[in-house]
Amino acid sequence: MGLAATSVVLIPLLLSLFVTVPPVTAKLKTTNIRFDYFNDTSKPGKVFHVDSPATIHNDALQVTMDSINSAALINQSGRILYKSPFTLWEGQNVTDRVASFNSSFLVNLNRVESSTPGEGLTFVVAPDLNLPPHSYGEFLGLTNSTTDGNNTNHLIAVELDTFKEDFDPDSNHVGLNINSVRSNITRSLTPLRFQLVGEGKTNNFFNVWVQYDGIKKVSSKETSSQQCYKYRCSNTVVYV
Repeated sequence: MGLAATSVVLIPLLLSLFVTVPPVTAKLKTTNIRFDYFNDTSKPGKVFHVDSPATIHNDALQVTMDSINSAALINQSGRILYKSPFTLWEGQNVTDRVASFNSSFLVNLNRVESSTPGEGLTFVVAPDLNLPPHSYGEFLGLTNSTTDGNNTNHLIAVELDTFKEDFDPDSNHVGLNINSVRSNITRSLTPLRFQLVGEGKTNNFFNVWVQYDGIKKVSSKETSSQQCYKYRCSNTVVYV
């Protein structure tokens, strides 16, 4: 996950990983991990790998520093990954059984006023814990100018994109990325009146659900917006 100048708070509510690949006749074994909040007693540092300037602070995973000093936010990318690896697929044949997973989390994107807009953030499945060098800006903490698009990256990501590059449809969309920041598929959220970054001091919270079906080999992403004004809330759901 990477940002240039947008302050982001990421709060996972539920993470479920289907990590074993039993025979078809066997009962599917599942592993469920849940985080309701992050503080000293939950020992998140032992569970997550954190690449600076990302931090675990204020009961949340913060992908970039939480600061009003906008100069310090320029050209920054952070990454927070779950430390324990799991096997997502095995073998070379398309008929091989693979694992499935789903992850649900609550995210809030808040732009520092009078600052350079940030690029956004991603949910990523990666082969290792390493944050690529110079992966800020358009590279979203995923790749860099040398590695972008390489098949050897072995990563898949779902992006919440808040800045329009030449290859983007707009500055308010979601996308599915495979080995590159150039999305294989995108969905603009503007026609749905769905704004990732709030205007001014408005905070938008989004419930995000990312799911991969290892049997059908299909991934999907559902984004639900919950906007509350006093005690009235409205919800929007988007599928990719």
